[in-house]
Amino acid sequence: MRRLEPHPDVVVIGGGIIGATIAFALARHGWRVTLIERETIGDGASVASAGIVSPLDQRQYPTELQQLLWRSLRSYPWLVGTLQEETGLSVGYQQWGTLLLAESEAEVPMLQELGQWLEGAGFTAEWLDGPATRESEPLAPVHVQGGLLIEDGASVLVPQLVRAAIIGAQQRGATVLEHTAVVQLEVAGERVVAVQTARERLPTDTVVLAAGAWSGQLVAPLGVPLPTVPVKGQMALIDGSSSRPRHIIGALGATGYVVPRADGLIWLGTTVERGRWGTRPTAQGLWQCIDTARRLAPALLQEEIHLVGAGLRPGTADDLPILGRLPGWRNLWVAAGHFRLGVMLAPVTADLLTEALEKESEDGLPGRFSPRRFLESRTES
Repeated sequence: MRRLEPHPDVVVIGGGIIGATIAFALARHGWRVTLIERETIGDGASVASAGIVSPLDQRQYPTELQQLLWRSLRSYPWLVGTLQEETGLSVGYQQWGTLLLAESEAEVPMLQELGQWLEGAGFTAEWLDGPATRESEPLAPVHVQGGLLIEDGASVLVPQLVRAAIIGAQQRGATVLEHTAVVQLEVAGERVVAVQTARERLPTDTVVLAAGAWSGQLVAPLGVPLPTVPVKGQMALIDGSSSRPRHIIGALGATGYVVPRADGLIWLGTTVERGRWGTRPTAQGLWQCIDTARRLAPALLQEEIHLVGAGLRPGTADDLPILGRLPGWRNLWVAAGHFRLGVMLAPVTADLLTEALEKESEDGLPGRFSPRRFLESRTES
């Protein structure tokens, strides 16, 4: 990969789903972009991701986050279509519908209420009784009491989406540096003037930090709190040649999902292990993934395991994303901490960051997600 510009307008640190879509959006708007990834593009958390792009039970989120999710979900077809048209790469985006199962009679009114809430938000949700649920999804367990079918549910192959976004950015002049570790942010006054990697010094006008769980570590020397933490999630991919779900399957009482993929495999997961840095699967974690299949689609227990793995999602102390300018620094922006919503929020995050950089203003960003909240929290305590 050759350097097209000696002095990029913006350096994006992090080549996951957030960094990749930001780089693509900036390049489409004419910015000279250099993206730095410490490992391989499309690896890391992207490989372990379920790739769910669906409205779910998101009532516990603050209104600002709900609105960003809905806007982002509705923009996904455009992002996918644009990337596939410009790069010629398929990203495995397919709309299956999401089926949330009622495993007990007590969950029936809860799911029906969720359906009404989703319809109020503009999505299509249909309540199915037990027999209709099993007819719609033959892999559902026989004891299921009913199900909420959300027609807008889809999944995407995240590594392929990330690579397509990177290639799309490169086609518009972006430079991508893989296997390149950021060593230091060089500062002068209130600005970051260069990014020092293990190989070279990269002067830049603007820096966007999208390094996931590692984001806080990179800015720690600047003295501003950015408490990003890893949240390990384990998963298993199984063969789907003989038994294949028709929908993404979940349940109110389950933390995991069964997700069909466009490549014919079926994703099972996941765990939520806060503060765990290791990416090797554990017996306990894989048991939880398999137990998700037992609860939601027991016929899949007969299928062969294709791959197991784990990824580190970027969490925060309050489980909300970080989006905005780092306090005290005029040209250092953060897009991190998306936790389990990175795939769903990627399009809207890229749009908002691009607009903010063009206006050099945070006015269009939800104040609730600003990095300032951690500085204010430390001051209050």
